[in-house]
Amino acid sequence: MTTKTIQQTARIIEIFSSIQGEGIYAGQPHLFVRFWDCNMKCHYCDTDYRGKYQEMPLSELEGRVAQLLAAEGPHEAVSLTGGEPLLWWRFLTGFLPRLKALDQRVYLETNGTLPKALAEVLQWVDVIAMDVKPISATLDRDYRKQHAEFLEVALNAPNPVELFVKIVVTPETKDEELGECFELVSSAGKHTPVILQPVTPHGPVTLRPSAEQLRRWLQQGRRHLYDVRILPQIHPMLGLR
Repeated sequence: MTTKTIQQTARIIEIFSSIQGEGIYAGQPHLFVRFWDCNMKCHYCDTDYRGKYQEMPLSELEGRVAQLLAAEGPHEAVSLTGGEPLLWWRFLTGFLPRLKALDQRVYLETNGTLPKALAEVLQWVDVIAMDVKPISATLDRDYRKQHAEFLEVALNAPNPVELFVKIVVTPETKDEELGECFELVSSAGKHTPVILQPVTPHGPVTLRPSAEQLRRWLQQGRRHLYDVRILPQIHPMLGLR
């Protein structure tokens, strides 16, 4: 248990039951806890992560989660999403032990840029869905240094933690940029699954990558890693949250 002070409240945008729409566990029932705020400004982001929120104490969030779990039936995991949930690591050090006491698997959706925060909560996490962010896709700054440090923390966890990496790709994504992403992940572990996720058109983003681009990137990735897949977001296709 961390000796640092536990934050007693967090800003929660929503709590809901749905299917996981991304990554290697797409299609599974998850209970989502969406945290407010993010430290990035991705061009393609489809979430109002600085919108309306409720300041929620630990006990209230635990109660809401337990109530939904009972009402909606078994879930494969409780998914911490955002925004960026690791901004709230001081709250999570108090909340995650409560999730484990409810016998829940913890699925962390993260932009992979806050390695020190990850280290504080890693003992309670079962699955890390980590983004690696190419600049041409996000129109944000270069986060390769933070991604490398994050991967090192995740892969040296004292407890068993499953990790996979997601890379959102757009028509503007550059081959050389993706190559750097593949090399980054490969240097941490060639068996780490990588998902190439074609961007879902939203707001200023109107086009997906072409089939030719996706085939080329898949071949490029397989030269570095054993498990590279192309998987779109499925929840928008199904009309789900």
